[in-house]
Amino acid sequence: MNATQSLAPALAACLLLGGGLFAGGAPVTMAQAQEAAQPAYSKGFLKGAGKVQKLVQEEKWGEALVAIDDLEQVKDLNQDDYSVIFSWKLQSLRGVGDEAALNAFLEEYLASGRARPAQVGPIHQQLAAWYNRQKDADKTRFHYGKFIEATPDASAQEYETLGRLYFQAGEHAAAVQWLGKAIDTAVAAGEQPRELWFQLRDQSFVELGDGAGRLANLEALVKQFPKAEYYSRVLALYAAASNDDRVLMLHGYRLAVSDTGLETVGQYLSYAELAIAVGSPGEAERALLKGMAAGIVPEAGSNQQLLAEARTAAARDRRDLPKDAAAAASSKNGEVDAKIGLGFYSIGEAEKAVALVQRGLDKGGVQRVDDAQLLLGAALLELGQYEAARAAFARAAEAAGSGSPMARMAGLWDGYAQRKAPPSSSVAEDAGADGASGPG
Repeated sequence: MNATQSLAPALAACLLLGGGLFAGGAPVTMAQAQEAAQPAYSKGFLKGAGKVQKLVQEEKWGEALVAIDDLEQVKDLNQDDYSVIFSWKLQSLRGVGDEAALNAFLEEYLASGRARPAQVGPIHQQLAAWYNRQKDADKTRFHYGKFIEATPDASAQEYETLGRLYFQAGEHAAAVQWLGKAIDTAVAAGEQPRELWFQLRDQSFVELGDGAGRLANLEALVKQFPKAEYYSRVLALYAAASNDDRVLMLHGYRLAVSDTGLETVGQYLSYAELAIAVGSPGEAERALLKGMAAGIVPEAGSNQQLLAEARTAAARDRRDLPKDAAAAASSKNGEVDAKIGLGFYSIGEAEKAVALVQRGLDKGGVQRVDDAQLLLGAALLELGQYEAARAAFARAAEAAGSGSPMARMAGLWDGYAQRKAPPSSSVAEDAGADGASGPG
């Protein structure tokens, strides 16, 4: 066996090490080297490679770098030659501890076009980390973006990093895109996205003036992380988009109070006044009491007057609703039954509410089927009938029309039903899988 033949397996091992950029751990075996694709080294390279290899093995890093520079001057080096030179130079620069030189070398190597496909992503990732330590935001973002571009199976956390780099740079359209990619990747993997990803997207949508994108993002946020402050933002956007459609807002307030409670005294008072106006004073009473118990609604004179008004109207409904329901049985107008069903829901009799609203829908003539179906779903939730409730919400969305505010409201109620269902319920299996991260 001549010198060229004896050197080839060791050089093939270098190729394997170089392919992983910073590969470590167990050394490459002879069998692994022989299994690798047989490289075709140039004669000039083989002539000087033995000296370099010996210096690297002896960890004589400074001498190795000088010898590598000499080897790089050899004419007609090929890709296999350069791949081994890369591995040796990388080891030597790390050995001398010259981080600046190492990263300059990596940039030059990328620019040369000699990097193997498997090396490109890790090298860009290394350079992004280096420039981040140097506080060079533009180059950090550039190299991290190239790392993502070269990594088709990037993780949700890696997409998040790129999104945050763009967010910090004030490039909000790109931040929305990559944070959305992080959310979608996490959901696809069966993981819960981080709350921060939605929060950053919300700020970016505000900066972009993109109300539609912001609403979709907030809807997904409140489904994943229900909080009163997030409901506040959603309700404000719904109010603006619908010109304060009181039916829509009633269902929004109802959902928020059922889930997390409202954020401000003004919201509680608006809900109570609206509920009384549409014929559901019992809701107004419950909302005010909940707001007072939470310390949000002051127990002041005017608030006490509103509470007293709600209680009086609810007591009147408890007295009159049974006979109203009996009288409506013979009516052909389903709208009457639906209104009485709302009354029963108001006073906390969910079972009767379900029966009356369903009777009205079966008869026909209900003026707003979307409203009635949402009410039906809410009452079914009170009874713990999660699958039936979700079916009602789906019918509400269909009646309202795809993309309409009421259809979106039905989607929020459906998300609440998914979270409220016990783990053993089949409904819970769909939780968190809506992937509604919005545009981008």
